[in-house]
Amino acid sequence: MKETIEFIKKLWKNKKTRSLAILIMYVVFFAFVFLLISSGSHNYQNNVENENIENNDDIKLEDITNYRLEIIGEDNFTYDSNTNKVFYDGIYYEVENIPEIISKYDLNIFNPSNVSKLLEVSTLESTNYIDESDTYVVKISDFEKIIYNNEIVNDEYIKIIKYDSKMVVDLTNYYGYVVNIELRS
Repeated sequence: MKETIEFIKKLWKNKKTRSLAILIMYVVFFAFVFLLISSGSHNYQNNVENENIENNDDIKLEDITNYRLEIIGEDNFTYDSNTNKVFYDGIYYEVENIPEIISKYDLNIFNPSNVSKLLEVSTLESTNYIDESDTYVVKISDFEKIIYNNEIVNDEYIKIIKYDSKMVVDLTNYYGYVVNIELRS
């Protein structure tokens, strides 16, 4: 042990070996700090994802029957599942008597159950902690398969932005409109 201490003292007296030893200590220090920072942020993200998964389990989209749709595109209108009426151009219509111009939209497509099925096959693209939303991407081929039971090959994506009580299905690249789904309990 005494020999080791003498050897270190001898190396420390030499300016070149001392500067090399100091450089190695800095590298070890900064590597240690980097590992602490990166492991700390990684654990935080896992905890946040686990909280989101738990919150999603509490709210089952398949069970929600009271919701409001807002279609924004060439034709803007809203549909309320509670009253089963469509509000278009300042007038409320019964679903059976909706105007021809908006009859091309199938209101049954965008129910919470179908959106839940889309979320099951989606990929989480990003999480916005400021407005507490998650953005998911779904292949159009998966959308067609789930919604219309059509087998098509299309590698483009649609986006679903999920908030606590609202979802936005962005179909502008595919159909040219956006669907806002307001969930009510």
